[in-house]
Amino acid sequence: MAQDINALAQKIHTAIESHQTIAPLSSDPGGISLAQAYEVANGLRSLQGRQRVGFKVGFTNRAIWEVYGVNRPIWGVVSAETLTQPTAPVKLVTAFQPRIEPEIVLGLSKTPEQGMDRAALSGCIDWVAPGFEIVQTIYPDWKMDIIDSVAAQSLHVNLVVGEKVQATPEVLEGLTDVPVDLMRGDEAVETGVGANALDGPLDVLAHLVDMLDPEQAVQAGELVSTGTLTDAWRIEPGEEWTGRYGGVMGRSLTIRFE
Repeated sequence: MAQDINALAQKIHTAIESHQTIAPLSSDPGGISLAQAYEVANGLRSLQGRQRVGFKVGFTNRAIWEVYGVNRPIWGVVSAETLTQPTAPVKLVTAFQPRIEPEIVLGLSKTPEQGMDRAALSGCIDWVAPGFEIVQTIYPDWKMDIIDSVAAQSLHVNLVVGEKVQATPEVLEGLTDVPVDLMRGDEAVETGVGANALDGPLDVLAHLVDMLDPEQAVQAGELVSTGTLTDAWRIEPGEEWTGRYGGVMGRSLTIRFE
């Protein structure tokens, strides 16, 4: 099976690099399990040779599960190479069928442990920030299931992190109620709220910590992007998108694409 895992990782890597679609892995009668899909993703990351700086948690918004054929959150890795500053335009040349997701990002000062309650988890967080994750798919027309998404590094392309806010108890308690208005230029596209990511970003962090094996665990100094607060929206070069985050966040994040 190890050889099959490596072959699948290479197949996905080639598709991503060449901007080609492939049939969903789930369409193969033999198939692979979810655990094996994470092994494929690990193999893909090895081929990419990138430095981990944190995690993205995908499909935390239950409202879009049916749309994308999933029934639970998934995780992937954010790397130094995919972490992007909002001051420069984001180049879409490396993305395939790209979409944008407004998210809340957590920065960790301490290593969280499995089984921690909300108070203990809160003590691990140094800052929070608005974020945009850019996602992609190598599967035609975004038709896939959870195994396909996980194997393709949980669809991650870039994470743009905005202005950081100190993670005071008041801020952390209010993240669930943070509203976001997603704008394409001057056009209002969709609204969301922090509770759309499971039941709030702290719940996402707890879920991620419990999902990961000890050798993969989140570390102090890393970040966690907690999942989209709206649907994922198609993006094109030349567009400008803004997320207006209210409540205790009180920040806006704007990025341009080229």
